[in-house]
Amino acid sequence: MASIQLPTMISENLLKHKCANVTSQTYPPLILPPGFPILLDSELAWSASDFHIEDHTYYLTDKDKAEIDRALILFKAHGIDGDLVNATNFPLPNLQHELRSISLDLYVGRGLRVIKGLEYDKYSVEDNMVIFLGIQSFIAETRARQDEKGNMIVHILTDDTVPLNPMKEFHTRHSKSSIPFHTDELGDILAFQTRSAAIRGGNCILSPVYTIYNELVATRPDVIWTLSEPDWPLHLPHYHQRALLFYEDSHIIFNAAPSALLGSKAHPRPTTIPSMSPRQLEALTLVQELAEKHKISFSTQKGDMHFFNNLALVHRRDATEVGPGSKRHLVRMYLRNKAMAWKIPTMLNTTTGWEEAYRQGEDVEQVWHIEPMPDVFFPLIRMAN
Repeated sequence: MASIQLPTMISENLLKHKCANVTSQTYPPLILPPGFPILLDSELAWSASDFHIEDHTYYLTDKDKAEIDRALILFKAHGIDGDLVNATNFPLPNLQHELRSISLDLYVGRGLRVIKGLEYDKYSVEDNMVIFLGIQSFIAETRARQDEKGNMIVHILTDDTVPLNPMKEFHTRHSKSSIPFHTDELGDILAFQTRSAAIRGGNCILSPVYTIYNELVATRPDVIWTLSEPDWPLHLPHYHQRALLFYEDSHIIFNAAPSALLGSKAHPRPTTIPSMSPRQLEALTLVQELAEKHKISFSTQKGDMHFFNNLALVHRRDATEVGPGSKRHLVRMYLRNKAMAWKIPTMLNTTTGWEEAYRQGEDVEQVWHIEPMPDVFFPLIRMAN
């Protein structure tokens, strides 16, 4: 398989390790780990040739928009905090049917849906957030905290202040550089609303784990062994080892961020902990190459919402161009539909605090920053995506 040029934030680190003699490694027998399927026959096993973003985009109609306006008025009449919005107090009697189908598509369909047509500038920032929360309540009603501070919203913001704060360029959420394929550390469903689009670039790029898995089974089954072995040396939030690939309750689940394996300028890897083995480096490279092979890319505009399955898709962003006074600004949330949620592997849950992040209760602190915090405040999730 021909090698590819990985995004700049990872390629330098990867090349440092590639001098190792990969061919000298002894691979496991060319059979799959116990229980792993020989083929994933699923709607999630798609490729770019059979995925057309327009087929997975819903355009709000005038009737939908009027229904949203009525729901907003009804919710505000309750006089309660915006974070309390749900499918009951934000009623969408007609639009809800489309939103329920979006939920189904995220879990058992292609894993990605886009909603367009919301007139963002018509509403205040607060009302836009209520609408986003109200719509997602019909798709995936349970929200997760995204870090140990309890932040429910993360702002992905790239603007022309990056040169004034070099640390922004080093952090993937604020950098203008392209980033490699990864999953977020936790979150069943990732939900985004675009508040402002870049001048150029900043597209969302997604690739199907199920298709990558099927191709590896057919061509390099030894890599399935490597990915599923519990000895990957991650250094964030602290040094620990776990697998990257799981087969749990009839679902393949992949979870990995290269920055936690290779380090970055924002999160340098300590020299006192083990590096990846040549076999692991090769496996990580193959995943990136296959993700590039099967990727789809799309842009979003102000007001757009998009949702995707973080357990079944890897994602990245291409390089972003912003100018004076312009910015690329998305808000991100972690969601779950309890009725359709996949079982999270014990090893993954233990190392990420996945289920704890979704826990609800009076003792659970939630922090809602609907506007970005100052530059000195970087609410990081535990593995810094």
